[in-house]
Amino acid sequence: MILDINRQPFAFYLTAFLVGVLAFPYVSISWKISSAVFLCIFVFLIFIAKIMNFRTVFSIFLLILWGMLGYSLAGVHSVVPTDSYTHFEENNSYQMVWAKIEEQKNSNDKNRKYFAEIEVVSYKNQQISTSGKVLLLLNKQKFNSVLTQGNRYQMLVKFREISPPKNPHQFDYQKFLNRQKILRMASVDEILSQEAHSSLWFKIKDFNQKVSQKVDESSLRSDSKEFLKAFLLGDRSEMKQDNINAYSRAGVIHLIAISGMHVAFIFGMIFWILKFSLGRKNRRITILTSLVFVWLFGCFVGLTASVFRACLMITIFYFFELLKRPSNLYHSLSLSALIILIFNTNEFYSVGFQLSYAAVFFMAWLAPPIFKFLKTSKTKLNDWFIEPLSITLAAQLGTMPFVMFYFHQFSLMSVPANMLLIPYSFLITYFSVIEIFTMFVPIFIQHFFNIVYDFLIQILIDGTHWISSLKMFLFQRISLNIFELIFLISAIILLKYFLSKPEMKTVFPVLVFLLLFQTVRFTEYYLSSQKENFIVFYDYQNPLLGFRYGRNILIFKDLKSDSAQTEKFVTDPYLTGERIENEENKTLNYNETYQWENLKIQVINKDFSKIEDSVDYLIVSGDIPFSEKMFSAKEIIFTGNTHPTYWENMKPRMKTAKLSVWNTQIQGSFTVDFPLR
Repeated sequence: MILDINRQPFAFYLTAFLVGVLAFPYVSISWKISSAVFLCIFVFLIFIAKIMNFRTVFSIFLLILWGMLGYSLAGVHSVVPTDSYTHFEENNSYQMVWAKIEEQKNSNDKNRKYFAEIEVVSYKNQQISTSGKVLLLLNKQKFNSVLTQGNRYQMLVKFREISPPKNPHQFDYQKFLNRQKILRMASVDEILSQEAHSSLWFKIKDFNQKVSQKVDESSLRSDSKEFLKAFLLGDRSEMKQDNINAYSRAGVIHLIAISGMHVAFIFGMIFWILKFSLGRKNRRITILTSLVFVWLFGCFVGLTASVFRACLMITIFYFFELLKRPSNLYHSLSLSALIILIFNTNEFYSVGFQLSYAAVFFMAWLAPPIFKFLKTSKTKLNDWFIEPLSITLAAQLGTMPFVMFYFHQFSLMSVPANMLLIPYSFLITYFSVIEIFTMFVPIFIQHFFNIVYDFLIQILIDGTHWISSLKMFLFQRISLNIFELIFLISAIILLKYFLSKPEMKTVFPVLVFLLLFQTVRFTEYYLSSQKENFIVFYDYQNPLLGFRYGRNILIFKDLKSDSAQTEKFVTDPYLTGERIENEENKTLNYNETYQWENLKIQVINKDFSKIEDSVDYLIVSGDIPFSEKMFSAKEIIFTGNTHPTYWENMKPRMKTAKLSVWNTQIQGSFTVDFPLR
């Protein structure tokens, strides 16, 4: 069969490119060899380019070429350069560095976080010029000021490795940062000096920070300040966690994460104003001016990955029109994705990348047939309700598998919530822009607008919290594996043909993929019900035990543990990933002996004198002295954060005594599996 890549060429190129990117971690061929193959195929294609009788051969080799390019670039982007600061670390020592602040990230209760480029590092009394990004942690209690983006700071820092996940199914923060080429964290001990930047790019970012400071100093309510900074300035660093959770549970988190929706709003607003002012005859000027303002807005909010994607996508789409070629959304999607991935193949693994492209693709793919399926004879009803509903349904259906796969939750209220809040957000957008400008007018004028804006935002926040409180519509702890994700997406894609022409032959492929989805899901649940184990989680300072029988688990917690944090970061990911339905929690009693499958398990804390004889697993919490009573245990499990000096002193004694030892702080959780009876 002849491959016809002329109708949607960029879609074919993108698919082949992604195959190469995804193959890189699993294929042992050097990226240098793949680059050589790429060049050979490229020369071969130039040679046969004029011989169009070999169209099939040309098409096949062209796709292979894009696949090899994806593979090679994935290899290039995984290489750590020889001048990386990671080659010049002094373990557990403070080092002087010169670091340029590139981006401020969301802070936590303890630290402000920044992405910074390490330009110089002191190593063995020498100043070494380096490169590479680091996650910079600035203690809020120790440093009151906020670092200025673009400035270079001379500071004393201590580098440390980013820890991999210590518990099953836990979020892999190390991999997340590594894909952004951030290989280390660095805690700031002292800021020695700073140099102001002269970059136009960072001057724009400085203006963003000044506006953010103006918002903080205004008389707006705290919730309004947080929303305005997140909605138009891209600053969620100080946003309340309960508000973020409410947006997430209601399915409208995109309102506070600057993305394609915001770019589309800004473009639409400027386009409408210019169209009204200049008339329809000046469409070219209207489009170009609107695109300029869109990119200015993108630069103003920092041109993050999501904003850059949206700006690039809308620019490519309208450039097809300016070049008098048919505007094709699929071309725009594929070409913009290719451009982004060529510069950084790791962007494909970004959840934001996948969600934004899935949303736009399914709005173009599914919205027309849904509208055709739902439309009525009432024109106004179709324009004002059915069409927006079709677009919302298409976007929600398309992103639903990804939301469940990554965030393990989905709300049935997300469709009505978006139907209500997205039109309302048009109004919010206009008032937010006005509110930003009022930050620079006299207080008495600003005060009037603040009252109106507070009222509008309060309605939005109250509505969001009310929707998120309807827990009967919220499904949590949803677990999907990669095969379930693929089968579910395939069924949704094929749904288009059934909606366009409802009959047996169009619904059959949808049912096949849904059957495959359910088969994999049933298999996973069956395998989960056959598991029985005993697990000691890593939970920072406190021991945390789990006794699992099939899809039921009994968890023992220390009274001092932070239950909310433990559930969020330790037990919930485990219960979700293992598809456990029933959970029972009890308080952990130290020095008590637990029996599990004829095994004797004891937990001690400080008082080693109560160690019993013939213990199979002795769980030690805290830095307790070495005792000969430990010899009776078949295996010792240290849990919680042990002091490095204590652990270094204990290891040789344990080795001499030939004891089997496990440290959850270093090795992660400890699990003993049993065959289910």
